[in-house]
Amino acid sequence: MGKLQINNHRGVTCAMATVKLFGARLKVSVYVVDGLLVDTGPSRLAREFTSFYSGRRINQAVLTHYHEDHSGNAPWLEKQGVALFIHPSSIPICQKKAELPIYRHYFWGRREKFSPLPLPDAVDTENGRWQVIETPGHCFDHVALFNPEAGAVFTGDLVVTPKTRLVLRTENVPQIIDSLRNLLQYDFQTVYCGHAGVVEKGREFVLAKLDYLENLLGEVLKMHREGLSPREINKMLFPKITPLTIVSGGEWASTHMVGSLIRDSK
Repeated sequence: MGKLQINNHRGVTCAMATVKLFGARLKVSVYVVDGLLVDTGPSRLAREFTSFYSGRRINQAVLTHYHEDHSGNAPWLEKQGVALFIHPSSIPICQKKAELPIYRHYFWGRREKFSPLPLPDAVDTENGRWQVIETPGHCFDHVALFNPEAGAVFTGDLVVTPKTRLVLRTENVPQIIDSLRNLLQYDFQTVYCGHAGVVEKGREFVLAKLDYLENLLGEVLKMHREGLSPREINKMLFPKITPLTIVSGGEWASTHMVGSLIRDSK
């Protein structure tokens, strides 16, 4: 871990850090625009992120979803009087201390309980309005924030990388495909991603992810119709086991992606 990398892009301040553990390496980004914070970062980086927050005007914070790398510093912000918002479906989860697998506890840190407010259909700031778009799949409560005047969207973990090779056991990949299609109905160019950072050619970024998953869906279903099992399909498409699959005890794996494409596309 190192210091935060702080960049400004068209009025949006991005703070990015890198977390490393057991050979796995992940970047995480939060954003501040016009007094609005999008996501809070993990508590493992509490010192860095809370120092960043202390030097800025933050009136309200929106969480794209409840996962601890996005909500870890929400309890601290709540104590500072910042209004916190999240999709109503995950408020009960946030009101309890997160019970995390041991690797996630060490990777991202703990997440204490806090009491967010239900996210409205749009979030107003002094100089703009961010429309809330429901984008489930990675997580049931996942949302994106879209500003038509800026032509920009905060995408949380919806995209992350154009060529996903592994997902959480709980993810619904066909639902992610539907969310990507839905997002592309809006007129945007810039994507502010929860892990990839600022993507200026954001529309192409989202299209690349959608194209990859649609092609993968067709390939997986074709192989499944030919009689191959999910395990056989996974071995053919994703022969290498990633460090994160090993570290997570299989909670992150390509097998979950293949399984979801077969199971959830019905």
